[in-house]
Formats: sequence, structure tokens, C-alpha cells
Amino acid sequence: MDYELTLILEPDLTTDAQKKLITKIKKLVEDNKGKVEKTDDWGKKDFAYPIAKKNFGYYLLMTFSTDGEGIIGVDKKLKSEEGILRYLLIKREPASAKATAGKEGKHGAKVTK
Repeated sequence: MDYELTLILEPDLTTDAQKKLITKIKKLVEDNKGKVEKTDDWGKKDFAYPIAKKNFGYYLLMTFSTDGEGIIGVDKKLKSEEGILRYLLIKREPASAKATAGKEGKHGAKVTK
């Protein structure tokens, strides 16, 4: 299954510390039977409200694939990882499901008279 992981890293981390943390997260995914497909660095962004008394953080988007047991291991390790302010881990829809939903809408196919 495919997953997306959005991370907000501590703003106090140095560039080297950020790179080490990203490498550690990639290794974490691979250790849990996963494969990282893509990593996008979104850079520094301001928060709408303070998080842990911080006004900004460094955003990162990672897409990867793993099985059901692997994602549980990744989630457990991310919860205890220092340097991460927040993260969001979601399951991605297959491309075929998106195409079908766009044509039919969320309530099914359109009926015209």
C-alpha cells in the first residue's frame, strides 16, 4: 500500500541534523519492509498558531509503500522521534480509484434524462 508522510521538523535543527533525521526516517521505513518513492522538501513555513512554543518549522513530504505491519512500526517510531514537531501519516488512494471517483462523484454515477 502507498502512504504519504508529512513532517514538521524542529526549527532549531541545523541543516546537518535535518539531513541525519531525514536519513534516519528513510531507514526506518526501509527497516519496516517499505520503500521510499519520493521526498519533497517544502522548506521553512510559518505556523498559523504556535506549536510547542515555536512559530515556524521545516516541512517535508515523503511518499513510500509498505505493508500493514510495516506501517504500524513506522508510526510507533515516529511518535518517539525527537526533532519532529508534528507528522501526518495517511494512506494514498490508488490512481484508478481517483479517476473513478472523479467521473462518478461521491454519490455514484450521474443520471441524466
